[in-house]
Amino acid sequence: MPDANPNRKVLEKEFLFVIGSPRSGTTWLQLMIGAHPSVCATTELRLYNKYTAPWLQAWKEEAPLTEAGKHYLGLPVLWTEAEFHDFLRGFLDRVYAKGIAAKPKATHILDKHPQYSQFVEDIRLFIPRARFIHLIRDGRDVAVSLSAASRQMGWFARETLPDYGAFWKRELLAARKASAYAGFYLELRYEDLLAAPATALKTVFGFCGLPASDELVATIVEQHQFENLKRSRPTPTKDVQAPQGHYRQGKVGSWRQEFSALQRYQFDRVAGDLLRELGYAQNGWWAAGPHQKAWLPLAAGARKLYQRVAQAGAVLLGRAPGSA
Repeated sequence: MPDANPNRKVLEKEFLFVIGSPRSGTTWLQLMIGAHPSVCATTELRLYNKYTAPWLQAWKEEAPLTEAGKHYLGLPVLWTEAEFHDFLRGFLDRVYAKGIAAKPKATHILDKHPQYSQFVEDIRLFIPRARFIHLIRDGRDVAVSLSAASRQMGWFARETLPDYGAFWKRELLAARKASAYAGFYLELRYEDLLAAPATALKTVFGFCGLPASDELVATIVEQHQFENLKRSRPTPTKDVQAPQGHYRQGKVGSWRQEFSALQRYQFDRVAGDLLRELGYAQNGWWAAGPHQKAWLPLAAGARKLYQRVAQAGAVLLGRAPGSA
């Protein structure tokens, strides 16, 4: 009997995943890699964070109970884990087969979503030879961009710049788990991509096993100048534009104009260790001089105490009407 799905071999193609914190330039990098003639880039499908992750979590919760004879409900009663994983591979295969139909001669499939950083292990479970390109950007610039995105596009809750710093750190460390896959992980700095895009892109294509002449790379870089992207707002899906404000400034060091002195100190408290590890900052970067080193910690402590008192007061006021 012939295979009902003639595209079942799609998962055997070369797969590329751009990972990294949101607002790190991942969309820009995705567009440039996807411009290679041998690469088919998809829209942000959210396959692993929105679709396979809940299924895998449900299996993880139910299978041990079934195996211990304490549970008679759920899919593990009927299927083995191998059968369940085969089902999910079939789902992924059908999705990617639909995507690659737009570029059937492509040898590589490129998928990207910022939250994939949290699911690199799941991706490798289904695509054992998946390659990860991790784009890293100064967390302070990321925080400023996240704050702007929350205002302009409603992407995130309105958090403080230090809160976004904690988010950046969490996402970056999650993406770095992919470094365990030796030979299948490339770390790239946004600042290097911005300063010398042709050189950085050449490195990426080499890592992906994609031949690329200097002429091809130069053409791709020229077509993806940041100012052009701001005007046209392209996505990997033809005729679909990114939201207004998605391509913001693309600059390095804009955090210097956005951070207050107190925010610098608070940011250092939550993510300064990673900033220093990556070479983005030195010890004491948050203070303009000895006077700030002395009073900023005191100001931060006073602010935290005030917030706790205000929160406690709000709780008491909320209970007052029914307390008489």
